[in-house]
Amino acid sequence: MPLLWASRRAGDVSSPQVTAGLRAFIGGVATSVLDTVSDMDDNDVDPTEHPDYLTLSDAGKECGVSTKVLQKLIRERKIVEGAARTQRGTPYLHREHVPSWSQVEAIPTQRYLQQLARVDKAVKALETEIEAVRFDLNEAHTDPDGPLGDDLRAAADLSFDERSRSLSGVTSKLSREVMTLVSAKTHLDDLRDRV
Repeated sequence: MPLLWASRRAGDVSSPQVTAGLRAFIGGVATSVLDTVSDMDDNDVDPTEHPDYLTLSDAGKECGVSTKVLQKLIRERKIVEGAARTQRGTPYLHREHVPSWSQVEAIPTQRYLQQLARVDKAVKALETEIEAVRFDLNEAHTDPDGPLGDDLRAAADLSFDERSRSLSGVTSKLSREVMTLVSAKTHLDDLRDRV
């Protein structure tokens, strides 16, 4: 209703035109969705009964990675093509879409390198904040009767709000980024231990 009111008020389109356009758009979307759903029903294959689908254990043997690694990549939707699930949700991979070991290794390697860059950015932010605190501290030494600087006062803040540009906020962000880096490294090591 607000769309119709706004268009009438602006005077750019009359109400019947907007209504007809919306009906056509909604009808087209609904028809497209129904066609997609009916196509899915026609092409839906139970992977347990289809010989071209492999269990993750068998697919892992073909590409040289553990079942745990394939499960995680499917869960994170890094492997989508050729993946199918049973009615119980057990994932299977189509024989033609089993990735090579190097393709699988590229995914966590890329994630690890991206996380290294995030940690580097967090360290630079920490260095900047420490420099600001150092500047305020030097000012306090130079002028003992003057007020303490904002960055020096904020260093005592223990809110750990990552959005805060205070020392504790930047430290909290660095801590979170390092924990994520450790997780990415562990995942990469798990993959490489299989070889």
